[in-house]
Amino acid sequence: MSAVVRAARSEDAASIAAIYNHAVLNTTATFDTEVKSAENRAAWLTDRSKQHPVIVAEKDGVVVGWGAFLPYSDRCSYISTVEMSVYIDPAHVRSGLGGMLSRQLLDMAPGIGVHNILSRICSENVASLAMAERLGFTTVGTLHEVGRKFDRWLDVVMLEFITEPSQTV
Repeated sequence: MSAVVRAARSEDAASIAAIYNHAVLNTTATFDTEVKSAENRAAWLTDRSKQHPVIVAEKDGVVVGWGAFLPYSDRCSYISTVEMSVYIDPAHVRSGLGGMLSRQLLDMAPGIGVHNILSRICSENVASLAMAERLGFTTVGTLHEVGRKFDRWLDVVMLEFITEPSQTV
Protein backbone atom coordinates (compact mmCIF):
# COMPACT_ATOMS: atom_id res chain seq x y z
CA MET A 1 0.00 0.00 0.00
CA SER A 2 1.24 3.50 -0.78
CA ALA A 3 1.52 6.20 1.84
CA VAL A 4 -1.31 8.58 2.64
CA VAL A 5 -0.50 12.13 3.73
CA ARG A 6 -2.88 13.71 6.21
CA ALA A 7 -3.02 16.28 9.00
CA ALA A 8 -1.39 15.08 12.21
CA ARG A 9 -3.70 14.17 15.09
CA SER A 10 -3.05 13.95 18.82
CA GLU A 11 -2.88 10.16 18.65
CA ASP A 12 0.14 10.52 16.31
CA ALA A 13 2.24 12.13 19.06
CA ALA A 14 4.07 8.94 20.12
CA SER A 15 4.98 8.05 16.53
CA ILE A 16 6.12 11.61 15.81
CA ALA A 17 8.25 11.56 18.97
CA ALA A 18 9.80 8.17 18.11
CA ILE A 19 10.73 9.27 14.58
CA TYR A 20 12.18 12.56 15.83
CA ASN A 21 14.03 10.91 18.72
CA HIS A 22 15.83 8.58 16.33
CA ALA A 23 17.13 11.66 14.49
CA VAL A 24 18.07 13.34 17.78
CA LEU A 25 20.10 10.36 18.99
CA ASN A 26 21.63 9.15 15.72
CA THR A 27 21.87 11.89 13.11
CA THR A 28 22.73 15.51 12.40
CA ALA A 29 19.34 16.05 10.73
CA THR A 30 18.51 17.97 13.90
CA PHE A 31 20.90 19.73 16.23
CA ASP A 32 18.56 18.93 19.11
CA THR A 33 20.18 16.66 21.68
CA GLU A 34 17.21 16.05 23.98
CA VAL A 35 14.61 13.39 23.20
CA LYS A 36 10.94 14.37 23.26
CA SER A 37 8.20 12.47 25.06
CA ALA A 38 4.86 11.60 23.51
CA GLU A 39 3.31 14.06 25.96
CA ASN A 40 5.66 16.80 24.79
CA ARG A 41 4.78 16.14 21.15
CA ALA A 42 1.05 16.04 21.97
CA ALA A 43 1.31 19.50 23.53
CA TRP A 44 3.40 20.64 20.54
CA LEU A 45 0.68 19.43 18.18
CA THR A 46 -2.01 21.47 19.94
CA ASP A 47 0.05 24.67 20.05
CA ARG A 48 -0.08 25.43 16.31
CA SER A 49 -1.12 28.48 14.33
CA LYS A 50 -2.65 28.39 10.84
CA GLN A 51 0.80 28.95 9.27
CA HIS A 52 2.37 26.05 11.22
CA PRO A 53 0.63 22.79 10.30
CA VAL A 54 1.97 19.32 11.02
CA ILE A 55 1.30 16.51 8.55
CA VAL A 56 2.11 12.82 8.61
CA ALA A 57 2.70 10.05 6.09
CA GLU A 58 0.87 6.88 7.03
CA LYS A 59 1.44 3.43 5.57
CA ASP A 60 -0.82 0.53 6.49
CA GLY A 61 -2.14 2.52 9.46
CA VAL A 62 1.34 3.35 10.80
CA VAL A 63 2.89 6.84 10.84
CA VAL A 64 6.19 6.54 8.97
CA GLY A 65 7.09 10.22 8.58
CA TRP A 66 6.04 13.71 9.45
CA GLY A 67 6.59 17.26 8.30
CA ALA A 68 5.84 20.68 9.73
CA PHE A 69 6.14 24.38 9.24
CA LEU A 70 7.75 25.94 12.30
CA PRO A 71 7.83 29.60 13.29
CA TYR A 72 10.88 31.44 11.98
CA SER A 73 10.51 34.19 14.57
CA ASP A 74 7.98 35.31 17.16
CA ARG A 75 8.06 38.86 15.75
CA CYS A 76 4.81 39.60 13.91
CA SER A 77 6.47 40.86 10.72
CA TYR A 78 7.75 37.32 10.12
CA ILE A 79 4.31 35.64 10.22
CA SER A 80 4.53 34.67 6.53
CA THR A 81 8.01 33.12 6.90
CA VAL A 82 8.38 29.59 8.24
CA GLU A 83 10.99 26.90 8.61
CA MET A 84 10.21 23.50 7.13
CA SER A 85 11.17 20.26 8.86
CA VAL A 86 10.59 16.71 7.62
CA TYR A 87 11.56 13.47 9.38
CA ILE A 88 11.16 9.89 8.16
CA ASP A 89 11.19 6.63 10.11
CA PRO A 90 14.63 5.05 9.51
CA ALA A 91 13.03 1.94 7.97
CA HIS A 92 11.45 4.14 5.27
CA VAL A 93 14.30 6.53 4.43
CA ARG A 94 14.93 6.98 0.69
CA SER A 95 11.47 5.72 -0.20
CA GLY A 96 10.19 9.05 -1.52
CA LEU A 97 8.29 9.95 1.64
CA GLY A 98 10.46 12.99 2.38
CA GLY A 99 9.71 14.44 -1.02
CA MET A 100 6.03 13.58 -0.71
CA LEU A 101 5.67 15.35 2.65
CA SER A 102 7.75 18.31 1.48
CA ARG A 103 5.70 18.78 -1.70
CA GLN A 104 2.48 18.65 0.32
CA LEU A 105 3.74 21.39 2.65
CA LEU A 106 4.95 23.52 -0.27
CA ASP A 107 1.56 23.12 -1.97
CA MET A 108 -0.25 24.16 1.24
CA ALA A 109 1.88 27.25 1.81
CA PRO A 110 0.11 29.90 -0.30
CA GLY A 111 -3.32 28.93 1.02
CA ILE A 112 -2.28 29.37 4.65
CA GLY A 113 -0.48 32.67 4.20
CA VAL A 114 3.10 31.39 3.95
CA HIS A 115 5.35 33.31 1.55
CA ASN A 116 8.95 32.32 2.39
CA ILE A 117 9.91 28.80 3.47
CA LEU A 118 13.34 28.39 5.01
CA SER A 119 15.27 25.20 5.53
CA ARG A 120 18.42 24.73 7.59
CA ILE A 121 20.23 21.54 6.59
CA CYS A 122 23.50 20.23 8.00
CA SER A 123 26.11 20.40 5.24
CA GLU A 124 26.89 16.68 5.63
CA ASN A 125 23.25 15.75 4.92
CA VAL A 126 23.80 15.37 1.18
CA ALA A 127 20.52 13.54 0.51
CA SER A 128 18.40 16.28 2.11
CA LEU A 129 20.33 19.01 0.31
CA ALA A 130 19.75 17.24 -3.02
CA MET A 131 16.05 16.84 -2.25
CA ALA A 132 15.72 20.53 -1.36
CA GLU A 133 17.32 21.45 -4.67
CA ARG A 134 14.93 19.14 -6.57
CA LEU A 135 12.00 20.81 -4.79
CA GLY A 136 13.11 24.25 -5.96
CA PHE A 137 14.82 25.59 -2.85
CA THR A 138 17.64 28.07 -3.44
CA THR A 139 20.80 28.03 -1.32
CA VAL A 140 21.31 31.43 0.27
CA GLY A 141 24.41 30.71 2.34
CA THR A 142 26.34 28.51 4.73
CA LEU A 143 26.72 29.14 8.44
CA HIS A 144 30.05 27.67 9.50
CA GLU A 145 30.52 25.74 12.74
CA VAL A 146 27.25 26.96 14.25
CA GLY A 147 26.33 23.61 15.78
CA ARG A 148 28.18 21.06 17.84
CA LYS A 149 26.96 17.48 18.02
CA PHE A 150 28.68 14.12 18.33
CA ASP A 151 31.81 15.98 19.50
CA ARG A 152 32.34 17.90 16.26
CA TRP A 153 31.52 21.29 14.76
CA LEU A 154 28.84 21.32 12.08
CA ASP A 155 27.98 23.72 9.28
CA VAL A 156 24.42 24.56 8.26
CA VAL A 157 23.31 25.35 4.72
CA MET A 158 20.48 27.91 4.60
CA LEU A 159 17.93 27.48 1.82
CA GLU A 160 14.73 29.27 0.89
CA PHE A 161 11.66 28.70 -1.25
CA ILE A 162 9.51 31.70 -2.10
CA THR A 163 5.89 31.11 -3.04
CA GLU A 164 4.01 33.21 -5.57
CA PRO A 165 3.45 36.68 -4.02
CA SER A 166 -0.10 36.96 -5.32
CA GLN A 167 -1.07 33.78 -3.47
CA THR A 168 -0.09 34.82 0.05
CA VAL A 169 -1.73 37.04 2.61
